[in-house]
Amino acid sequence: MIKTPGLQAYILLALQGAVWGSSFQAIKYALEGFGPISIAAGRIFIAAFVLLVYALMQGDRLPRSASIWMSFLLIGFFNCALPFFLIPWGEQSLDSGRAAIFMATGPLIAILLAHFTSANEHITRYKAAGFILGFIGVLYVIGLDTFSTGMGDVLPQLAIIVAAASYVISGAMVKRVKGVSSAMLSAGVLVGGCLITLPASLLFENPLTHSESMPNSAIIALVYLGLIPTGAAFFVRFYLIRMYGYTFVAQVGYLVPIFSVLFGVVLLGETLTAAMVGGLLLILGGIVLSRRGNKAQKE
Repeated sequence: MIKTPGLQAYILLALQGAVWGSSFQAIKYALEGFGPISIAAGRIFIAAFVLLVYALMQGDRLPRSASIWMSFLLIGFFNCALPFFLIPWGEQSLDSGRAAIFMATGPLIAILLAHFTSANEHITRYKAAGFILGFIGVLYVIGLDTFSTGMGDVLPQLAIIVAAASYVISGAMVKRVKGVSSAMLSAGVLVGGCLITLPASLLFENPLTHSESMPNSAIIALVYLGLIPTGAAFFVRFYLIRMYGYTFVAQVGYLVPIFSVLFGVVLLGETLTAAMVGGLLLILGGIVLSRRGNKAQKE
């Protein structure tokens, strides 16, 4: 049964936004020593180990159902493996703050997904207007002149948008998994993601071959990514989805880019451009407008 969120729920949501916002800067540091696949594999492996131990200590047992493990594997691909690879791949040529702004498109993508997968969440005029406004914001951040220089400049930005879409897809899948606790669900999804990314990392990048020359900052950043933005934040995310619904949790999309842009300026000395501010405001405005469409539809 979905509950009405109170102060505690909003505090957890704000903390999740700050933690996820900081992950974009941590990825920048991790890229100094690891490739994109290895960053994905490393953070997922660390988080999977910690959360699996936690779930077992809480008295949970590993599911025996093959269908649940298939769900873990599928959700692990969309919730961990794919976005955790695409984000660092895009950040190889993007500022961390700009990457986070593109991640804010998640709630807008959710509008389209809900329209085609739900019987009572069709696109209204408010949702359509919000989506168009957000799309204009994305184009503003990308810059129309970027398209004239070739797809090489556009692809990293599109990769972040695909990562945002991947989170939306996984959020819809999480609600369908029954019979496991939030802790085991979090651990199982991460184990599923680990089964995908760990072999890929060893096959294509094999970070063990240059472990002796690995910068300490990259190792610390990877451990941080695994313990906090992946392990702790994912446990909170799945808990909030189950308690208050995905629509409530999707509001974290407002907070992540704001925190990340601030962290990028303070920690990495990134430049805050007018296009970034204007695009972010348009995207957030589109989300607000589309949520008004949700209220109008309920009424």
